[in-house]
Amino acid sequence: MASWADILNLTLPHLWLLAGTLLVLLVEGVAPRRWHAGGWTAAGVFAIGSALSSWSAMDGELWQGMYVWDGYARMLTALIMIIGALVCLSSVCCEEWQKTGDRGSYYALLLLSALGFTLISCSGSLLTLYITLEIGTVSLFALAGHRKTDPRSGEAALKLLIVSATSSAILLYGISLVYGAYGTTVYSQLPLGIMPGTGGNQMGLIGMLGMILVIGGLAFKITAAPFHLWVADVYQGAPTPISAFLSTASKTAGFAALLRLLIIGLHGAEDVWVMVLVALSALSMVLGNLVALAQSSLKRLLAYSSVAQAGYLLVAVVSGVELGLGATLFYLLLYAFANAGAFFVAQALQGNVGSEEIDALRGLRYRSPTLAFSMLIFLLSLGGIPPLAGFWGKLYLFWAGASEGHYTLVLIGAITSVIALYYYLMVAKRMFIDAPEQETPFRFPRSLGTAIAICVVATAVIGLYPRPWLEWSYASTFLTVPPDLPRTAIQQTER
Repeated sequence: MASWADILNLTLPHLWLLAGTLLVLLVEGVAPRRWHAGGWTAAGVFAIGSALSSWSAMDGELWQGMYVWDGYARMLTALIMIIGALVCLSSVCCEEWQKTGDRGSYYALLLLSALGFTLISCSGSLLTLYITLEIGTVSLFALAGHRKTDPRSGEAALKLLIVSATSSAILLYGISLVYGAYGTTVYSQLPLGIMPGTGGNQMGLIGMLGMILVIGGLAFKITAAPFHLWVADVYQGAPTPISAFLSTASKTAGFAALLRLLIIGLHGAEDVWVMVLVALSALSMVLGNLVALAQSSLKRLLAYSSVAQAGYLLVAVVSGVELGLGATLFYLLLYAFANAGAFFVAQALQGNVGSEEIDALRGLRYRSPTLAFSMLIFLLSLGGIPPLAGFWGKLYLFWAGASEGHYTLVLIGAITSVIALYYYLMVAKRMFIDAPEQETPFRFPRSLGTAIAICVVATAVIGLYPRPWLEWSYASTFLTVPPDLPRTAIQQTER
């Protein structure tokens, strides 16, 4: 039985987030409104929490394997907290939508949502997965509808509620089938040979049906097609910082849950779930990119681009532990900065011209050269253009897929990447070639500019110096995979 000291060491980053939630409410309640103390405090809580996640060297399990703290959880927890800090920075001083809402509750709900998402990466059981997923998702309903004067914000909150309730019902029914078939929900205790009909046991078929339903429930969270129909409306209607959080932190949490489930609980049934995920991957890449071509709203374009990015990530997920897991973690890292940065630029656009239409970007290089250059960096990275981070990410994703013989999937990924590059460059054309409709320079809060600058620097640094980040990503897979599975390490750089 673990001691209280062990429990504290293993759960310290999450306890810190919980304490930070109370601290934000206290600070926002007593500090003058003009100080924006709640936002700065929340950003600091996230930053310290990220450092605690990286600093904590102790690994272990609690509560009979229902909670697991290892290198995998450490990396994803730190990444989600970094995203949270950037979202807080982008939210500070954004009075155009905060003035009608309670800012203290906004940041507290953001911290609670991040708490749930970070706990997902530590979940070693379907039961804890469901509970932590609900903690992370329920807070987002209020956050999506926080812009009270905008009807689209209320619509986004309602649609997110309906979709989340549907996915939770599917997930919970799948969990009940799994528990009925195997008598446990802990990943490490699930049978390794759970192929349908194994040994003539009908319970194997029931358990596998439950697992497919669980994967279907998680497909909503990672915005994989055809479970993506809610994405564009929710991303467009929600406050832009929350759209950034949904497209990055929520997707990271969904993949965190999916990867641990497949690797620990289902690695004996790859023939079943690989077929399901291959279909989801191909459909996501094709539909996401084709529908994005027809969008006139920047946030809707980024929403459908996010669907396509889920398809690219699934290419690595179906490629096994040896190469696929590390490639997935690496891509989640670089995707978070590029995609969040693009949403932050959309936020600056909304704050200056009152529109999120792509045409509103016309002549942006004249009105704000720095903002135009930043957006170009994000778009080219998402498109996979060297030497930016997205190039290395897609290279390793497709390399992992080709290594496992998924040549058709890799070909689809390459073709759809060209399609994606077309609509990314069309946005760039608006910014750098088209004439501006107005000459007024863009103005935006320094905190938002800081968030954009951090994303630009991270995207460029990961692209120019990918090896340390690749080493971190692949090293984070070592403690999470069963010892009988093959693992590939990148040789450590000599220092």
